[in-house]
Amino acid sequence: MSHLIIWLTVSGCITLCLSSYTSRKYYLIDDRKNWTDAQRYCREKFDDLAVIASQDDLDVMVNLTNARGVTAEIWVGLRKTGPPSWLWSAGETQSGPGSVDWTNWATIPLSTENCGGMLADGKWFGTSCETTHPFVCEEDSGSMEVYIEGKTWKNAQDHCRQLKKDLAEARNAEQNLALQQKLSSSSAASVWIGLFRDEWKWSDQSPSSFRHWESSQPNNDGNCTLYYPSGKSFYDRGCAQNSIFYCYRKEKTAEQFFKVEIMSSGNLNDSTVWNAILNELNAKYEGVKFQWKLQPDGKIFHKKKKKADDAR
Repeated sequence: MSHLIIWLTVSGCITLCLSSYTSRKYYLIDDRKNWTDAQRYCREKFDDLAVIASQDDLDVMVNLTNARGVTAEIWVGLRKTGPPSWLWSAGETQSGPGSVDWTNWATIPLSTENCGGMLADGKWFGTSCETTHPFVCEEDSGSMEVYIEGKTWKNAQDHCRQLKKDLAEARNAEQNLALQQKLSSSSAASVWIGLFRDEWKWSDQSPSSFRHWESSQPNNDGNCTLYYPSGKSFYDRGCAQNSIFYCYRKEKTAEQFFKVEIMSSGNLNDSTVWNAILNELNAKYEGVKFQWKLQPDGKIFHKKKKKADDAR
């Protein structure tokens, strides 16, 4: 499948440009090495040990592993190196990378408070991941649903992912307001969202926050990560263990550019509107994955400035 990103600048008109997207191709190396030697091999022969940046990446790796009939555990490029940082559960998405750049904390979380949620006033709170709260799941389209049943943060994440969703995000003030409004329409006083903090980093220093731990993991068995095909999930293990491993290489599709203008008097920065446009594009161009790219101010659309001739 081709992966493409859309840039939109807008006004009563929308200018749309399409460019290529750099994807990752995975290579399974059937040679047992410890994590450090596997990393060295991948950096010499490819780009690095495998980075799994999204559910789409994981699906590719799962399918490749199944096709090879491999059942043994496999090194990937995730390692516990610190320092801890706040991340979004869904990993790289149409809204941006996995790192938390915009924040709305009620109070700065303590070092022991490694999972985050939202209060009724839209402020964020940090607490132990083992406490239970209602939670909000979000689809790629931006559609959200509140689940009143109290769960731990990890169990809430698992519930969302079983529904092909993830815990909700609020990467800017507008998304935060939309999530707050969804919360206010429910009976929940606070909910888990996709905020979490950990010390695990990808080998290539990618900012990807995607994690797919088995429910009991990580449990301090080690500082490196194995993918287990049987459970399609990650386990922490000692880095000295010898295992086969996945490398990756970046691949870029051929670039394409075109412009489209759409007249609109509505609020195109309303998530309902731009998600509807995105869904229509994805439905029309089967086999192509479209994503919005946020502007530096956190918006997708801007008004198109009139040229001097237009003002006469």
